[in-house]
Amino acid sequence: MNKRIGDSNYKKYFIIKDSILVTTSFEIFLLVRVEPEDEKIFLNRWEVRLMSEDTGDNEEELKEETVDSEESAVDEGEDTALVESEETDEVDEFEEDETDEMEEVEEEVVAEVGACLILGQGEASMVLSNRGADDPGDNTLCEPQFITRYGDYFFVSDRGNHRVLVWEQVPEEDGEPSGLVLGQEDFADCLENRGLSTTLDEMTSGLGDEDLDGFTISKAQEDTLSQPAGITVIDGKLYVVDSGNHRAVRYAGLPTEDGEIPALVLGQDNLDCNEANRDDLCGSGALFFPMGICSGDDQHVFIADKDNHRVLLWNKIPFGNGWNADLCLGQGGMDEREPNRGEFDNVGADTLSFPTGVFWDTESDKVFVVDQGNNRVLIWNKLPNEFGRAADVVIGQEDFHGREPNSGLGRNRCNDKGLYFPTDVVCGRAGLFISDTENHRVLYWKEVPTENGQPADLVLGQKFFTENKANRGKDPTGSTFNDPFGLYLEEDPDEDWDEAELEEGEEGEEERKPKFKLYVADRGNSRIAIWDELPLSPQTEEEEEEDEMLQDDPSALIGEDTVDEDYWDEEEAGEGEGEGEGEEGPPKEIPSV
Repeated sequence: MNKRIGDSNYKKYFIIKDSILVTTSFEIFLLVRVEPEDEKIFLNRWEVRLMSEDTGDNEEELKEETVDSEESAVDEGEDTALVESEETDEVDEFEEDETDEMEEVEEEVVAEVGACLILGQGEASMVLSNRGADDPGDNTLCEPQFITRYGDYFFVSDRGNHRVLVWEQVPEEDGEPSGLVLGQEDFADCLENRGLSTTLDEMTSGLGDEDLDGFTISKAQEDTLSQPAGITVIDGKLYVVDSGNHRAVRYAGLPTEDGEIPALVLGQDNLDCNEANRDDLCGSGALFFPMGICSGDDQHVFIADKDNHRVLLWNKIPFGNGWNADLCLGQGGMDEREPNRGEFDNVGADTLSFPTGVFWDTESDKVFVVDQGNNRVLIWNKLPNEFGRAADVVIGQEDFHGREPNSGLGRNRCNDKGLYFPTDVVCGRAGLFISDTENHRVLYWKEVPTENGQPADLVLGQKFFTENKANRGKDPTGSTFNDPFGLYLEEDPDEDWDEAELEEGEEGEEERKPKFKLYVADRGNSRIAIWDELPLSPQTEEEEEEDEMLQDDPSALIGEDTVDEDYWDEEEAGEGEGEGEGEEGPPKEIPSV
């Protein structure tokens, strides 16, 4: 029986049923059959000898041990197999099959959940405005802000190009071109208000500042747009928040031609005016850089009047230009417009600072308002019916008095509870989604929070709750965001939610798998990202590091666990007296093998 033993050539061994196949860097040289109860002892003794400094002693001792093993096998009627020349083919075949199987396992990588469709770019790795061209096209975007869908129609407010793009059929392919454009004469135009301008001394500005006389500003016309924002369809008619012109326009129905003229305007007396607050007089019919808009029942109309620090509510569909709102949230009256009611740091349940998004869930009767300047989202448990009514729940802060980013942790330390300049919110049977813009992520709650500061369940756009870099600090992918803005949640209204597909959750529990499409205006990447699947629950960075430490060492002996029950030393793990008593943790020094 020929054997070659030496730690310098040692590579690894495999367990084949009840036999041990030992290999070197150059060849397969030993196949020893052992009893299962002797397997661990054999491997441990083999490892100890390989680690010994005296190679010669290793060879002699291992030879004796191998001979003993052979004699024992003969006595028990077992065959002892050595790798001779006539057995090489069989062993080589096994090693090749085993190697191929291991390579296949290593190559099997679970794809990360991300967008199933991208609009505005040709693929997920592209992020240039208008795809890097000087002029826009029918399939490009520049800082899109909000989106909506109505039937087969799909709409995007393309802020940087001062237009709204319309798809008459819901897109099904990446980068699919749109069919209509609003606010411009054709797809190649991108100037604010089509390049028209005027001076303040030619207008009744009401600012009372002579230094501004002659100052040039963009001039609106009935068919132009400036920095369009919120967009929705109410009672079959398209509404567009024309933010830079301090107004919201309504079309006669769904647009059918490029550059179509709206039929009605809110926030201004007519479609040729674009002064903030109608001559700087804040009132029930004025707007100042409005952002989000929604309805919910084709009757009420909500508009987030951002720079007036309030949300306006029309209880009935407006019938004429400049129609006055019936109610406001965030202020005590229609003539008030200071952030947090004039006391900037004195935040409360009834104050707002630069609200950007609003959503009314008619099924639950809850109203959600994104209070961007206070880094939070407020929830009213029922439709408010009085001025300045206080909210019932706050998300993003521990209580109604907090306003710092990330629940007081600061701009660079995010978590599962905090928000940093959120922008929009949507809610449905699938859950609650909030675009956490400056943290470059979208947070998700399975159920609408009922307690202040309730943590999110999942995060989209980042791998961990503690990360907040744009595109994760790397090249963009379908799983990342850069400045996510407006949201739209699509669910099948005819689906029986009680009969929804079940999937196995943690600890074998079954939970409902929501069927939805979430449209995200990924503004910094100049694209629309459409998700139809939720990512896995994120681990913390500490949990991931611990998992990596507990994984098998690729250089360790196969069949020998890297970590066993006695791996952590109790004294070194900090289970002694004093602070941290009774807590488990990694030792100060990893014990040697």
